[in-house]
Amino acid sequence: MTTLARIMIVLCLCAATAPGKSFNAGYTQDGLDGADSSVLLHLADDIPPGRAQAFFNEQNLAVVGYLSQIDVWRVVFSGSLRLQASELSARLAQMSEVRWAEINGLVHISEIVPDDPFYNAQQQNLRLIGLPQAWEITTGSEMPIAVVDTGLDMNHPDIEAKIWANPGEVASNGLDDDNNGYVDDVHGWDFVNADADPQDDHSHGSHVAGIAAAISNNTIGIAGVSWGAQVMPLKALNQIGEGSWVDAAAAILYAADQGARVINLSFSAVNSSSTIEAAVQYAQVKGSLVIAAAGNGGGAVGYPAALPGVLAVAASDNNDLPWSLSNRGPEVDVSAPGLNIFSLNALGSYTHYDGTSMAAPHTSGLAALIWSMQPDLSAMEVAQVITTTAQDIWSPGKDDLTGWGRIDAYAALAGLVTHVYLPMIEIPLPLVVYHQYLPVLVGNQP
Repeated sequence: MTTLARIMIVLCLCAATAPGKSFNAGYTQDGLDGADSSVLLHLADDIPPGRAQAFFNEQNLAVVGYLSQIDVWRVVFSGSLRLQASELSARLAQMSEVRWAEINGLVHISEIVPDDPFYNAQQQNLRLIGLPQAWEITTGSEMPIAVVDTGLDMNHPDIEAKIWANPGEVASNGLDDDNNGYVDDVHGWDFVNADADPQDDHSHGSHVAGIAAAISNNTIGIAGVSWGAQVMPLKALNQIGEGSWVDAAAAILYAADQGARVINLSFSAVNSSSTIEAAVQYAQVKGSLVIAAAGNGGGAVGYPAALPGVLAVAASDNNDLPWSLSNRGPEVDVSAPGLNIFSLNALGSYTHYDGTSMAAPHTSGLAALIWSMQPDLSAMEVAQVITTTAQDIWSPGKDDLTGWGRIDAYAALAGLVTHVYLPMIEIPLPLVVYHQYLPVLVGNQP
């Protein structure tokens, strides 16, 4: 079935189930949010358009959303029986018309807020990863880092001049000028509230964005890892730091379609999601490097960080040792500072957070610096630069706590300058052992 045909079915079915709502080819939703009764399903490839519509009707399914890029439907049960999402997904998964079905689960932020009010606001974390020596080589270009999170304080004086602008969209004219399915998405999108204002109502997203790319060398506030990079704010998590799989997937798809080469996912879930995995694979095919936090609590690496090809980042502490509460496992690729990190909040000010959510944007900022020097590198090659120049802070070689080691910005950039780095096809460096990085990437949790 063609994508256009499937979209037409969405338009037909949704007109009856959600009058007055707007549905489009990019991302459609009816306002349902978070943990709800909806199910995400992918139909078998040989289902014709007419049969798909009949199937939804036969199963008493109302279509409330559609991710056209990965052909994932979001449905709810409209019959008279009381049917939980878990029951519905299990029932649908057994049907020949369905390739897979899953509940629209939750992801959550991966950070811990220290309760000590007088933490010293110093950025030892940046010195630990070889900054400012690396800034002597480059401070980065204007490439966007997509931050899929709780949004961004759009008026924060230490980030507002770094917010990505959609070149194909005209502000506040009520039109979808670039025909991407989002109206007035000049500065990203809010997938939780389905509007063009990804304002942070939590602080987590602002904190993450500040680590990666706060305005630097401006006599105020803090410095970001990449002075030049812009931030593409994509709000997929709500005011309590939770979000649904479908919103997270839609944000990843949006970032990839808008050309974001670095996508930061500082959130995690215990279980994997086929919808998230499909979205990550889509982004990888588009050339994006997906970087995700390994998760907190000292357990197994979460999702999407644990997915194949996603650059999974664990946290190190102020003593340059593995953080005891960072998740660990063979999926961990590198580590980065994650303890007592000082960055932005959503109130125009600053705060400290701990967590692998803070470690991931250090790595995203470094990826942006690398690409600013060698824009022709592939996502796989950028990941290789990061992993092969990381510094061992635990056991030699790759280990479950720190991966290939703690990231080293100076070593990564200096290696590019002195031509130490060679394309992966010429030299079998750690990434080959690492994640079967071909042809796409998939991740774990922050």
